[in-house]
Amino acid sequence: MPGGPTFQAPTRAAWRDWLKKNHAHSADIWLVFFKKGVGKPSVTYAESVQEAICFGWIDGLKKRIDDERYCHRFSPRKTSSKWTPKNIEIAQRMIGDGTMTTAGRASFDRRQEYDAEFLEARGAGSILSVEIEAKLKANEKAWTYFQSLPPGYRKQYIQWLMSAKRETTRQRRLGEALRLLEQNRKLGMK
Repeated sequence: MPGGPTFQAPTRAAWRDWLKKNHAHSADIWLVFFKKGVGKPSVTYAESVQEAICFGWIDGLKKRIDDERYCHRFSPRKTSSKWTPKNIEIAQRMIGDGTMTTAGRASFDRRQEYDAEFLEARGAGSILSVEIEAKLKANEKAWTYFQSLPPGYRKQYIQWLMSAKRETTRQRRLGEALRLLEQNRKLGMK
């Protein structure tokens, strides 16, 4: 068992109820999950993260307990913690459907102030510039293969191309990317 308090939520509602009662004064909790094949009721990991975000909490470490159970540590989100794009999307959805609490909204609003620069820098590397996209599209074979790649492999190419600090580096990388894409090859380790 993990060190620290544990809680097993058979349903999403039970987890939300625990958070409602404890989010303001608990330092953390190890939420216990039953593995899918066991057949015992358990909140899902996705549901647990969504509810945690609603109360300004974040998931952390995962530990195995035994053959039937594992647990994740949840704790209040620090103001300095970085929000992933997925968690931002979840928070926006929870705000939209009215399930976000005041504590969760306060945590999310602090993120917008604290993380604006961080997210701008990350986002810039996740979208192709108009110029680079035009050059990829100009090579029909390379563009067709690029479009056929799963999202994670496309993102790898995009971040590698867009993270170059100098224009000469970006152009060199573009040439290499075009060569690999024409050969129907993934980027690999860079």
